[in-house]
Amino acid sequence: MLCFLRGMAFVPFLLVTWSSAAFIISYVVAVVSGHVNPFLPYISDTGTTPPESGIFGFMINFSAFLGAATMYTRYKIVEKQNQTSYFSTPVFNLVSLVLGLVGCIGMGIVANFQSVTLRISTEINDDI
Repeated sequence: MLCFLRGMAFVPFLLVTWSSAAFIISYVVAVVSGHVNPFLPYISDTGTTPPESGIFGFMINFSAFLGAATMYTRYKIVEKQNQTSYFSTPVFNLVSLVLGLVGCIGMGIVANFQSVTLRISTEINDDI
């Protein structure tokens, strides 16, 4: 089972690199499109309007997948270490896997359900 884990050290590196690129690319597209102020905008503002919202959503979804792969790889490594020596309690290993996967699911939700600007009509308020 551990044989598939060989060469998996690139996954955490790819996770960090891809996630950083997601924020940087969506920021650059938002600034070039004129949707945000180039000086210290909120991260949520850089991914709210198309086309940067699509780029942000796709890249964060892939980051969530890489995060889940990283958590599973960590789980299997700790499980294998527990076979040879007592490294940690297996329950804690399982709890960390579940919490990590829940975090990755939350990351996917954030990527797919981005904040939306609601327009409230002043005409409705004038009629009252």
